Amino acid sequence: MKRNIRLFFILGMCSLTLTSCAKKEVKEEEDTVDTTEQVALDDVEVEDYTVLNYNELEVLAYEGDTDAMVMLGRMLEYGTDDVKQSFTEAISWYQMASDSGNIDGTCALGYFYLTGTGADKNLEKATELFDAAIEGGAVNGYVGKARVLLAQRDAAEEENEAEDLASDKKDTDSSEDKNDKEDNEDTKDTISDEDKAIYDLFYKAQIAGDVDGAYYLGYAYENGIGTAVDYKKAFDYYSRAAKSTSTDLADQYAKNKANVAIGLLYIKGNGVEEDSEQAISFFEAASAAGYAKGSYYLGQIYENGVGVDKDYEKAMEYYLLAADLDYAPALNQIGYMYYNGYGVDVDFASAVYYQKLAALQGYAIAQVNLGFLYENGYGVERNLETALSYYEMAANSGYEGAMEAVVRVKAQINEEM
Repeated sequence: MKRNIRLFFILGMCSLTLTSCAKKEVKEEEDTVDTTEQVALDDVEVEDYTVLNYNELEVLAYEGDTDAMVMLGRMLEYGTDDVKQSFTEAISWYQMASDSGNIDGTCALGYFYLTGTGADKNLEKATELFDAAIEGGAVNGYVGKARVLLAQRDAAEEENEAEDLASDKKDTDSSEDKNDKEDNEDTKDTISDEDKAIYDLFYKAQIAGDVDGAYYLGYAYENGIGTAVDYKKAFDYYSRAAKSTSTDLADQYAKNKANVAIGLLYIKGNGVEEDSEQAISFFEAASAAGYAKGSYYLGQIYENGVGVDKDYEKAMEYYLLAADLDYAPALNQIGYMYYNGYGVDVDFASAVYYQKLAALQGYAIAQVNLGFLYENGYGVERNLETALSYYEMAANSGYEGAMEAVVRVKAQINEEM
């Protein structure tokens, strides 16, 4: 069972900016109508779509109001107190809006193809959509296009690393060739043109007032993407996003991401003085807004006693809040708490249950933990074949240490044959 818990930053899915374009004009029917029927509003300009409920938006959408279609997509994409999250339905409304010429619907679709959420991942399709959105004036399209470039860059780096490991160089390079390569690397610019392009796109979005753009510009400074690492600037841009007063669901999501990012800077003491109280306040702001990562990091704070007394019961409360939103790291951590009896009675069956929920989402740590439970028969009947399958899942995703477990279990299987 992996026991070393670390605070780490996870990107969540990128958010979008809603701009109201063509307004729907409606007026009340003057004639007497049956009170059991829907009353159509025909000449009243909609100034703020966020105050309308789902049914009201649906009426407008079916009348051809593309801004209402996008707002319905927002509700379904992020979920609200009254609307259950559904990526499939969100995509349907965004597609309808996009087909009708709404650039925000087009931009929104791009993110689903970028992340592979609710649709097959397709970076070429995502690029097409973001380019169309940018051409139509949707500034958040800059963020989307930058994230496509970032995804392509990361994928290329992972592929190169895999090739290097697979070949292990095979000592095929002559010493002269190796020296040439080292010289080239020494003279190579520390910031690639690709990274500069990513930074520039984030910058364009931020300058245009995009909340998500401010968040990602902070991310660029924190991680040195297209610029030197500068934690103070990262803090500044994260703070701009966190101070947003926009009621748009996408902007609120970006605000929550920024609050968590600021909290992590305070935990690490990067760009600011290390301050667990400040970190907690930012995590609490995100948690109160229903953002799973905010709740998860509060759980980490109280489980590990980061600047506070350890409080396993409080940690469990926050993990459960995040688990209610199907956040895999929190589901795994609840299983970890049950396995160790932290704040609860030791319950191996519950440990298996929660870590299965996390593993089904492809969370490698949970897959390793499940492998351990099946390998040793904790909470389940001992089954080396099942243990091996979970270890292999984690190993295939590149999780460090999983391959050692694969080798160990294979040896056990051979011994018991």
